[in-house]
Amino acid sequence: MHKLFLALGTSLVLTACAGDPLRDVPRLADVEVAEADGQAGVMAPDGETAEDTLPQAATSESAAPRRGLLGMLKRQADAAKSRTPDVTDAAEAALDDTSTDVAPEPEQVVMVAPKPTPRKSGLARLFGASGGSSGGGRGGPKPGAPDYEQVPLGTRLPYGEIARVCGVSNSELGQATQSWPEGGNSYTLYDSAPGNTGAHIFYMTGFGDDCARTFTAALVMFGSPETWEQIHYGPAGASLPVSATDSAYEDVKSGFCRVKRGEPCGKRLPALEKHTVFVSVYERFEDNTRWKNILLHDGEVVAIDVKG
Repeated sequence: MHKLFLALGTSLVLTACAGDPLRDVPRLADVEVAEADGQAGVMAPDGETAEDTLPQAATSESAAPRRGLLGMLKRQADAAKSRTPDVTDAAEAALDDTSTDVAPEPEQVVMVAPKPTPRKSGLARLFGASGGSSGGGRGGPKPGAPDYEQVPLGTRLPYGEIARVCGVSNSELGQATQSWPEGGNSYTLYDSAPGNTGAHIFYMTGFGDDCARTFTAALVMFGSPETWEQIHYGPAGASLPVSATDSAYEDVKSGFCRVKRGEPCGKRLPALEKHTVFVSVYERFEDNTRWKNILLHDGEVVAIDVKG
């Protein structure tokens, strides 16, 4: 019996020794602790360290592949890394694509608004840039004035009418026969048919718009303001009728000479006569009982009336 038990024990010992899978792994009881540095130094039973007996981690690409569970996990991680592109590389590639494929900026189109057409105002809008005349002077007469109408050169008007002729030279008007004041050049009379005693065309210059005035007459004479005052302020003046030119002269004289209406101009009369004159227009050369009177002052036709 004793031999039987001994045989069974020996068999169990051999079986245990042959089938123990952890026989080569050091046990915790066999580990010596290094007290000098407080770290565990794993020692093999024969004096070798754990570093000499435990598997070493691969430190380079040339290291042998791991086996077991750690090797399998390492291989799976490497496979996943090879399938997933590096984020940094992808970002750099995106930046490279962006820098090379940037769309060019659209061409800027500058819109220039058309310049507005300047609007004319006042007389320029009503009559044009010349202010109602083609002479380019300080402006023509207002609508309704006796000399407002404009006609071409050579137009023969009915007796008693007056109109403007613009854009012509004095040499086209005929022969200069009279001027006012005498020896001056404020107003000049031109005869289109000198020596003709019948009704024909006359022209007169010296107006602010640089246009000549034209009318039809057989005889034309200048009358001074001094002569007018001698007649109207003399003994017979009170019985004379007051016409449009008479009333207009009173206004001009009062403003220029600074005197009351009905009083002579006084010492300023010579200055007034330099640009103020009466023009008597006769229809017939022999019959002087009835005529037209035109009052001119400061380059304008102030008034027209009928005398006689």
